[in-house]
Amino acid sequence: MLQKVSIQNFKSLKDVTLELQKVNLLIGPNNSGKSNFLKALERYSILFKDIGGAGQLLKLDDYFAKLPFQEISFSFSIYDYKLLPIHHIAQFQYSDNRSQLLKRDFYIANEQNDLSDDEGEKDKIVREINKKSTLCYSNFFHNLTIYKPDPNSFQKPYPILPNQLLINYNASNLVAFFDALRDEYPENYKAIENDLHKCIPELSGLRFENVEINKHDNLFKIYGDKTFKRLGLYDKNNKLTYWADELSEGTLYFLALLCIVHQPNPPKLLLLEEPEKGIHPRRIHEVMKFIFQLAEDKDIQVIMTSHNEHVLSEFAIIPEAVFIFDKDEEGATQVKNLKRDIIEPDTKKAEEFGIEPIDFTDNIGENWFMGLMGGVPA
Repeated sequence: MLQKVSIQNFKSLKDVTLELQKVNLLIGPNNSGKSNFLKALERYSILFKDIGGAGQLLKLDDYFAKLPFQEISFSFSIYDYKLLPIHHIAQFQYSDNRSQLLKRDFYIANEQNDLSDDEGEKDKIVREINKKSTLCYSNFFHNLTIYKPDPNSFQKPYPILPNQLLINYNASNLVAFFDALRDEYPENYKAIENDLHKCIPELSGLRFENVEINKHDNLFKIYGDKTFKRLGLYDKNNKLTYWADELSEGTLYFLALLCIVHQPNPPKLLLLEEPEKGIHPRRIHEVMKFIFQLAEDKDIQVIMTSHNEHVLSEFAIIPEAVFIFDKDEEGATQVKNLKRDIIEPDTKKAEEFGIEPIDFTDNIGENWFMGLMGGVPA
């Protein structure tokens, strides 16, 4: 699990550090840096797509050229090697249309870094740490995508296309994904059906149907003369198939999340933008409960952004997992942890004055909406 992330000079993130939990929520007004934090993670993952070669630096050149700062630093801490935190520091300098890797180190951050008095033995251990750490980070950041599942995008028919074993950022290609998965990874296909049935017992399987597309339809103009199919879920109790445009957004969102975690190479770090988007407020609790369940059952870490007080309410008992984003007068992102930077200092100050502290977690969504903890538009 990713324990700690420090980022310097990435867009509005001039210097931020987050100590993460299993499931994390980033809140704050628009343009406060929440999406920048997810984008920084996505950009960082490029480093591990071509381990040992120069390709990853070339992929970063065009991106860094658009940034307002010339030096970008990433520092990550992850638990893996002998249950010790392993740090990775990567620092870049952009100049003359090329990005240069200034520094890249792995090290174990504990009080016993001197693992041996023998220099040769110590070097051997350090090389082993670097090798294992590189592999660890490569696996952890593999296929990192910022997901924004949009139920409206897969309510419509979709063409059967090649190379569809990776879910699109908005999950629009679910039909083509299922078509490929059923043939090449039947065990993953079956796992999605089984997990869907566990979450919604009346639904027992996936169904598909060929659909004729009018030549004047935008889908035909985009994809041409392809085979189009629509997606449905089978209700075993009523012996009916409900097609995607007849299903609730919440059900379709569940399905999209299941597909993401059951990809042949699923992400270990799930980045979600606004999971409440397109979901009826009454279904948000179900969606959030499902996200927490996925994190536990599939052993994945989740970082999500939100503007919704109902989503925040699901974190009332774990305020250490809530991060409040704001910007200072110079436009730099400032991040506060709800527990460490707001609740604990306020409680301590209240005790000093002999008054009752504010219970931020009681009706937490309304307290945020009222501006008691920051992270709201000015």
